[in-house]
Amino acid sequence: LTTIEAVQRSPAADAAEPADHEKLHDIRISCTMPSIECGTVGGGTGLPAQRACLEMLGVAGAGDVVGDHAQRLARIVCATVLCGELSLMAALSSNHLISAHVALNRKPATPP
Repeated sequence: LTTIEAVQRSPAADAAEPADHEKLHDIRISCTMPSIECGTVGGGTGLPAQRACLEMLGVAGAGDVVGDHAQRLARIVCATVLCGELSLMAALSSNHLISAHVALNRKPATPP
């Protein structure tokens, strides 16, 4: 279990566990963000760029039932966070994260 924080310090937790205890090669990864704040109406949602993004995701406006689009946007955000976490876990487990930091370090090496 890893605890992460996303937009505006919203607490989140992701977990990885065997999907089937008999088949240990299958894994279920989940992300829980119990207090994420998402809005699809009001505020800056009417600005052209923000509105275009909400429309691309199919969540502009309140939805047929008020709040439907905000809930869908929250699920999209949580799924995106989960993708980032999965990518990070893959990079850590294959040592790519460290090797990329070493290879792309822009600061010159300082002698000890």
